[in-house]
Amino acid sequence: MNARILTVALVTFLAGQTSFAGDGDVTGLFSTFRLSEKSGDISGAEIHIVPNPDGYSAIVQASEGAPGLPEVVGVVVKGTTLVFTIPESSATGFPPGTYNGTVTKEGLRLHGPRGLYGDYFLPRKRSFWQ
Repeated sequence: MNARILTVALVTFLAGQTSFAGDGDVTGLFSTFRLSEKSGDISGAEIHIVPNPDGYSAIVQASEGAPGLPEVVGVVVKGTTLVFTIPESSATGFPPGTYNGTVTKEGLRLHGPRGLYGDYFLPRKRSFWQ
C-alpha cells in the first residue's frame, strides 16, 4: 500500500513538472561563455533560470578573464519577462544592480544597469561547464 501511495505521489509530482518546460517559459540555460584559444581566458555570462517552491531562481555567473563565483538570486517572473537583482556584495562577475530580461525560444535579452551587460543577448544552449 505504501509503495502505491509513493508511486501516485511521484507521478503527480512529475506530471506537474512538465508545465515548466513549455514554449515561452522562462526556465532554461542561457550562455555566452567562451574560451579564448589565444589567452586561455573565459569571457561571457551564464544564467540558469530554474523553478523553486516560491517561484523562480537564477544561477548567475559572468567572466572577463576568470569566472566569477556562481550565485543564486531570486527572480520575479511575469509571462516571459523577468527581473533579478545582483547585490553589491556579489562576486558573480556581473555589476551589481537590477536586471530585466525577456525570454524567447532563442534566448534571453538582458538589460542591466551598465557596462557590458547593459544590453546583452544570451542564447539558449548547454552550459559551458558541461
